[in-house]
Amino acid sequence: MSDKPASRAAAKAVRLAEAANSLPEGAPSPDAAFSKILQLVRVVETGMQNIDPGHGLSGSQLWALWHISARPGLRVSELADAMIIHHSTASNLLDKLETKNLIRRARQQADSRVVCLSLTARGAALVKDIPGPLQGRLRNALQALPEATLASLCEGVGHVLDMMTRE
Repeated sequence: MSDKPASRAAAKAVRLAEAANSLPEGAPSPDAAFSKILQLVRVVETGMQNIDPGHGLSGSQLWALWHISARPGLRVSELADAMIIHHSTASNLLDKLETKNLIRRARQQADSRVVCLSLTARGAALVKDIPGPLQGRLRNALQALPEATLASLCEGVGHVLDMMTRE
């Protein structure tokens, strides 16, 4: 399978970022902000696509395994929230991981509607064998930001999300 579409997308993101960087200082624009957001998305996507395909797992499946390894006993709904996906999408993802004998689902005795997740021995061995998620690099970069910059970023992204999700 070729990575040409990913390479083209990454090249386009770089061109957009270069265009955004060529604006005069102090002249932000919606296009410049869009370019920066798109570049960030592409960097994260490219990082997930560059994971060794020899494991036979998608980036989303690996990301789910990382979440489960970090929090054994994680509930399906908590995994969906952490991955920012719909509950049914998480269930489909888990079906594939369970078929590959990488995770185990267990219902709680007190409330059988609650399903908790854990890695099998095979899943745990796989998680030890693969690099950490690119999201870890993003989180590290965010943690390194000055508090005022991080506050502005959260506020700005929050406003954008609010406007996009209004009905």
